[in-house]
Amino acid sequence: MQAVRQFNQSVHGVGTLLHKLNDPRYHWVTRPLAAFLITRAIVFFAAYIAEIAIPGISGDGLYHVNPSNVWLDVWARWDSGFYLRIAEEGYRFVIGQQSSVAFFPVYPLSMNLLAPFAGSNLAAGVLVSNVYLFFGLIFLYRLTETIFKDSGTATRAVFYIAAFPTAFFFSAVYTESTFLLFSTATAYFARKHQWGWAAVTGILCSASRIVGFLVAGLVIYEWLMAHGWTLATIYKKQAWLNLWDGIRKDWPQLLIIALIPLGMVSYMVFLWRTFGDPLAFNTTQSAWGRQMLGPVAIVLRDLGGLLRQNFLTGEIWYHVLLDLGAFFAVLFTTWAIWRRMGAGYGIYVLLAILIPMSSGSGSLTRYVLVIFPFFMMLAHWGRHTVLDRALLVGFSVFLGIFTTIFVNWIFIG
Repeated sequence: MQAVRQFNQSVHGVGTLLHKLNDPRYHWVTRPLAAFLITRAIVFFAAYIAEIAIPGISGDGLYHVNPSNVWLDVWARWDSGFYLRIAEEGYRFVIGQQSSVAFFPVYPLSMNLLAPFAGSNLAAGVLVSNVYLFFGLIFLYRLTETIFKDSGTATRAVFYIAAFPTAFFFSAVYTESTFLLFSTATAYFARKHQWGWAAVTGILCSASRIVGFLVAGLVIYEWLMAHGWTLATIYKKQAWLNLWDGIRKDWPQLLIIALIPLGMVSYMVFLWRTFGDPLAFNTTQSAWGRQMLGPVAIVLRDLGGLLRQNFLTGEIWYHVLLDLGAFFAVLFTTWAIWRRMGAGYGIYVLLAILIPMSSGSGSLTRYVLVIFPFFMMLAHWGRHTVLDRALLVGFSVFLGIFTTIFVNWIFIG
C-alpha cells in the first residue's frame, strides 16, 4: 500500500508540474525554454553527425581545439579562435594583420571568468553562449509580449530567431548570444521605463559589439516617447512643451541613459593605453578586406559580380547571394517595423543593417541573426498559419544544413 501511495503521489506531482508549465503565468519561461531545447537539439545533433560522417577539409588555419571531444570541438570554427586567444592570452594588435582587437571584450571576459569551473575556455565559451541564448530568448519573449500584447506573437518570435538558418552561431564560440541577451534586455527595460537597468545592460551591450552603442538611441527614443515626444508629433508645440517638462523633472534619468556608451568608451580607452589607437577595432577591419564604400556601392559591386557568374554550373559566390538576401529581407521589413513598432525600432534596424553593409556584405546572414525587431515583425506576420509553418519548417531545415556547412570549415557567415 505504501508503494501505491508513493506512486500516486509521484503521478500527482508530475500532473501538477505539467499544469504549471501550461499556465499562462509561466509562458515567459516555458516557451523560450521549449524554443531553446528544440533548436539546440537540431544544431547539436547536426553538428555531431556532420563532423563524424562527412570528411572535413584540411589546410592551414583549420584547427581543432579539442579533437578528443567532438561535442565541444565542433563549436570552435573560424573567428572562434580569436575569442579563445583573447580569453587565454589577452588582446593582440598588429597593423595590417587580422588582430583580436576587432572583437569586443564582454564575451571573452565571460569565458575567462567561467573557464576555471568549466574546465577549459572552449567549454566555457560553449556554456556561456548557450546560457546567454536562453536568457536572451526570455527577454525577447517578454519584450515582444509587451509590445504586441500577444503571447502567440512572443512565442513565434523566440522560435523564429532560435531556428533561423544561422542560429547555430548562438551555440558556437561567437558573440551572437551575448549581444542578443544584452540588446533585448536593454530594449525590454527601456520599454518598462526601468532606466537604471536599461543603462546597466546597455553598457554591457555597447562593450559586446561595434554596433552595440545603437541601443543608446533606442533607449533615448523610449524616454522621449515616455515624455510625450515622438517624430510623428515633432511639429506640435505641445510635444516640445512635454519634452521640456520631462527634462526639467527627470533629467537624472537622462544622465543615467547617457552612461550606455561607456562600455564602448572604456574599451577604446583600453586600446589607446595598450596599443596607442583607440579605434584599433576599426583600423584592423581592412585586414579582412573591408572598405567603407557605403551600402549602395557594396550592393552594386556584389550584384555585378553575381550576374557575371554561372548559376547553372553552381560556380557562384553562394555566401554573397545569401548575405544579399538577408540584407534585402531586413531592409524591406524596416518600413513595417517602423509603422507597427515605432520609429525607434525602425531607425535601430535600419542602422543595424546599414552600418555593417557599408564596408562589405560578408557575414550579414550572421549579423541579421541579432537584429531582434526583424524577428518580432516576422512573428507578427506569422499569425497567418501558412506563413508560420513555412517559416518554421524552412528555417529548421536550413538550420541543419548551415550547421553542417559551418562544422566542416566552409564559410557560411
